[in-house]
Amino acid sequence: MEVPGGRDLVPKLKKLISACRKKGLMVIFTTHVFRENGCDLGLSSVFRPEVKRTNILREGTAEVEFYSGIRPQKNDAVIVKRRFSAFSGTDLEIILRSNRIDTLIIGGVAGNVCCECTARDARMKDYKVVFLSDGTTAGRLPDMGWGEVRAEEVQKNVLTTMACYFAQVWSIEETIDRLIKI
Repeated sequence: MEVPGGRDLVPKLKKLISACRKKGLMVIFTTHVFRENGCDLGLSSVFRPEVKRTNILREGTAEVEFYSGIRPQKNDAVIVKRRFSAFSGTDLEIILRSNRIDTLIIGGVAGNVCCECTARDARMKDYKVVFLSDGTTAGRLPDMGWGEVRAEEVQKNVLTTMACYFAQVWSIEETIDRLIKI
């Protein structure tokens, strides 16, 4: 699903993913997908009615495929999620615990929704979290009664909240530099 600024993240994220693979670190991709018939929409259709009326994020549609510039490779894990957090109703924690992973580096689109929900859940489960300052992007928020919130303000709020309570917030370059040292 297209998120403004998402494609701009691809070259930087590919560089980080390559560095992780060189260090032998597991790379995990997530995709947010609903069943074709919508039986698993839950409250998503209440907050975003267009999800129920259309085929947004439905199995078998092109919009749930990974962007051609950044796809999982054979040894990467892929988590299909039905909710914003990659922990909710998935086997992510089984994969992490089975591989003795205690730190997550989180990047991607919808930084203020999916990335943030996953980071918060990870922190509540006592994982260390690195949230990428330039490896996440957020869209604007529409006027819900308090005025529209520009994408830049949303991103600033997410990064500040993450840094205060849930994660270390690093740039991709800083993350790569730290990976090289371990």
